[in-house]
Amino acid sequence: MLIQSENNLRVRAQGLSKWYFSQKQNRSSLHELFHAQWNRICRREMAQINGKSFSGPRKGPLEGTLWAVKDLSFDIQKGEVLGLVGPNGAGKSTLVRLLSRLTDPSEGQAWVEGKVASVLEVGSGFHPELSVRENALINGVFLGMRKLEVEERMEEILHFSQLKELEATPVKKLSQGMQYRLAVSVALHCNSDFLLLDEVMDSTDRDFEGKCLERIRADQKKGKSFLFVSHNLSQIELFCSRLLWLKEGCLQLDGSTEQVLNAYLQ
Repeated sequence: MLIQSENNLRVRAQGLSKWYFSQKQNRSSLHELFHAQWNRICRREMAQINGKSFSGPRKGPLEGTLWAVKDLSFDIQKGEVLGLVGPNGAGKSTLVRLLSRLTDPSEGQAWVEGKVASVLEVGSGFHPELSVRENALINGVFLGMRKLEVEERMEEILHFSQLKELEATPVKKLSQGMQYRLAVSVALHCNSDFLLLDEVMDSTDRDFEGKCLERIRADQKKGKSFLFVSHNLSQIELFCSRLLWLKEGCLQLDGSTEQVLNAYLQ
């Protein structure tokens, strides 16, 4: 897709790829693969970390490795909500982890302007014995906010998540839907420029979904960008103006939500 404006660019991915070692490799071949990959890592060129860009080795995959995503190139504009669709194993979560800087690319590069925050697995950042309020504070800090900033926004977060009356309740006593609401509420109130949400809205109700849509639309006007992953195609259609369709780690189609969903559902 053509860039509308370089000044309006939030994310650019060029040839972004990730591969993993096959579990079928025997011990000696894995030993050789490890040392070969380590030598590559030591030699590889990393782009400027300060500019939020990062890259992988320039050579191709080693023998016996499996692609998770392969040669993905796309841009995300400021104020855009981009969605990912595709079956399980298509590479959606791997792409989210790459853009979140939780894993490095094996090949290619990505550039992200501004602060990045992501919610990838609800509950992974929660301490079950701590209260709703305490977990909201911890998760806000994990997402890049200072403790004082989280505390200043705490009442808004609790009311938005509809958990104000349960703020002293241990998280382990919350339903899965309540935990989803808490995680998403903290994420939507953090001061990020690019927020990635990986299947964290699937267990939320219609009322909360509407509140999130209203918040996201308001943040879009301020230039905040979103990457949205869900198996709920109704949510995808509601939240996203543009989609990437991934299949077996490769980009099948990049286009408007209507165009991609029509092709995906055929």
